[in-house]
Amino acid sequence: MWNQGKGIILREFSPSRLFRSASAFSLCILLTGCLSPIAMHRAVIEYDRTVHRVEAELLLLNIARARHYRPVHFTAVTSVAATFDFRIKAGVLGRISRGVVPDDSLVDLNYGTEVAENPTVTIVPVSGEEFTKRILRPLDESHLNFLVRQGFDLSMVLRLLGRGILIDGEEAPLVLFNTPSRREDYTEFRRRLLHLASLDFQKRLYIAPVVYEEAFPVSLEKGLTPAEVVAAIDRGYRWSVPTDGQPAILIRRVTGRLAITNYDLKRLSNDERKRLNVEIERLPPDHVFVDIRPGSPGGEYPLKGSILLRSFNSIISFVARGIAEDTGYHVDPDPRTGPVQRNPAHVLEIEESVSPLKDAEFDVEFEGKYYSVRKFPISEGMVPSWNQEAFAVLANLFQMTVTDVSNVKTPIISIPKG
Repeated sequence: MWNQGKGIILREFSPSRLFRSASAFSLCILLTGCLSPIAMHRAVIEYDRTVHRVEAELLLLNIARARHYRPVHFTAVTSVAATFDFRIKAGVLGRISRGVVPDDSLVDLNYGTEVAENPTVTIVPVSGEEFTKRILRPLDESHLNFLVRQGFDLSMVLRLLGRGILIDGEEAPLVLFNTPSRREDYTEFRRRLLHLASLDFQKRLYIAPVVYEEAFPVSLEKGLTPAEVVAAIDRGYRWSVPTDGQPAILIRRVTGRLAITNYDLKRLSNDERKRLNVEIERLPPDHVFVDIRPGSPGGEYPLKGSILLRSFNSIISFVARGIAEDTGYHVDPDPRTGPVQRNPAHVLEIEESVSPLKDAEFDVEFEGKYYSVRKFPISEGMVPSWNQEAFAVLANLFQMTVTDVSNVKTPIISIPKG
């Protein structure tokens, strides 16, 4: 049907054209529904990659600061909030013609979809007394135990975390410091760690807390009720009731301090384990007890003492000094040590250069120089290199030691995307 007036003609939709337009509009709605999860999926992945890279580069930046004797400073990304706006636009475009001949292009339907993203990133500058204590306080044995349980090389973990080994002596204890400039100390320190790593590689080293049972005799006027038995179990106790008229015994399972040994603690009697834990309890929390006894695997190179742990701040400084000022060097294992899986000269090699490296996994610029961690060689396949594993250990320590910002009382900065 045509409406004509004063030579001006406006064409109406034909049924077939209206059907095609409606179908296209419906397709836009369906596409918008499909695009919504795809856009959110990509955004979540990209935000995760970005936050991961920020944390890695922040570690490198603080190593570079320590390299130049600058104070370290950490900032944590606490949240990323993104709002997605999915829109459909549609409209009718008409044209005016002074002719009388119908034209299919006089009226068109314009439609399309649009996705808008508006993220807000919240960061916390971590500072204050609590933060300072966290990075300056020496690590405790729980950090070492956690990292070892993740499968990291024992020698790698101890070279990063350990500031030295204290060896018990008849007259006075001997301390071997993990400092390359103190050559005799450092060489013997490395040999001791290689011996422990070799035993661990051969599955002849035991790293576990001392577990024993403590008994408390209790005089009871009458027999135990089921409620009393259940209450004891809920509190970590159990009852042992003798049959010869002796008092009932309340037994508690105790998980004590961590020990590194060349013998299975479970083979010791309960009294021996209890006395051993009493001995270890005399050590400060940042000391990890080591006992390599003669007569057990690796006992021909005995060691009784403790590994002294660093603070996270000291680990950052140690890695920074290793760039050029106090670099590590190769140390051969002791002749009494068995096979060693890996023994690189540097525990974590951070390269300093005047220009960016092409094959850097992570890099930052500071004071006109670039500090980088290289990607592992392709020839090693998919097995990560020592250097990348060591950087992963440092990143895990960063997570455990520094970035607990749930109760940080510092200004929170929210940065919306413009």
